Amino acid sequence: MSETAQLIIFILTTIGVLVLFKKSKDDEPLLLLKLFGFTFIGAFMLDLESVKLPLGFAVFLLFFRNPKLNAETKHIAASVGLGIFMLNLFIPQAEAMVYERTHHVDLQNTNFYEGSLVEELVHLKDYFNMDRKSTELRGLDMVIHEDGTYKFLSFGLVEQTHDGTVNYIIDLSDDRKSFDVSRYKVKKEQEEYLNHLQFTDAELVLSNIDIITPSMFDIEGKEYYQLKTDGLRENYDVHSNNTFKIDTAGKHEIEKDQLPAQTIVAEVCGSKELTESHYPFKCEQDEYFLLDMLPKSQD
Repeated sequence: MSETAQLIIFILTTIGVLVLFKKSKDDEPLLLLKLFGFTFIGAFMLDLESVKLPLGFAVFLLFFRNPKLNAETKHIAASVGLGIFMLNLFIPQAEAMVYERTHHVDLQNTNFYEGSLVEELVHLKDYFNMDRKSTELRGLDMVIHEDGTYKFLSFGLVEQTHDGTVNYIIDLSDDRKSFDVSRYKVKKEQEEYLNHLQFTDAELVLSNIDIITPSMFDIEGKEYYQLKTDGLRENYDVHSNNTFKIDTAGKHEIEKDQLPAQTIVAEVCGSKELTESHYPFKCEQDEYFLLDMLPKSQD
């Protein structure tokens, strides 16, 4: 539950208890504290991970349901507590539904060559008020026509915030003029299995993909090109004639003495046609683009 919702509930509860105190019929020592106590008892929750039980209200019904003085007032106070218990169940779910709803964010440019993936990232960060310095890429899959028009684009972002980790799932919409973006928060313990992986800053990866020009996607007889990367920096040590270093100077064949090297690997292939979902029907002539390739260390 958000801090704002908690504050509102606290203020309303305090006001409600004070009103009950003012309207109480019988004089009773420490009545105000007792009313707060009954409210607390009514709101007390037994949390069994997937099941939350109103243990406090059950205790009230078993042991305190027949007080001698101000019985009606105390019953109302306990019922207020039960209401708080119910709010603690439903408000987080409502907040999650609002937070995780799909957003439609316009593309800055529908053409890969004319636009920039970094500009798309900056626009998304501005839209969602993301932290500019703590966003990682969790995979990218892109299909473009030979003229650069986006046909399919899907990638994931992870933002580290003081409240936890936020995952963003970004997919090109059916009209290919906007993104469909959904997000959800992940508990730290659920992310532990990813701690050993070296994910890379999203802007760094996308800026290296932006370097790619039409001549680099030179796969004869293919109308559509696909590029996929997991965004991980890895120690690459596979020498072949279809592996290339990509930088601002162009597309370069990799010499054997340049490996192993720390780099981000993108798999590229070509296809003559797409499926109904705008995905390559049969992708062939695989190439591997090494992005942001670091010089081989000298031992």
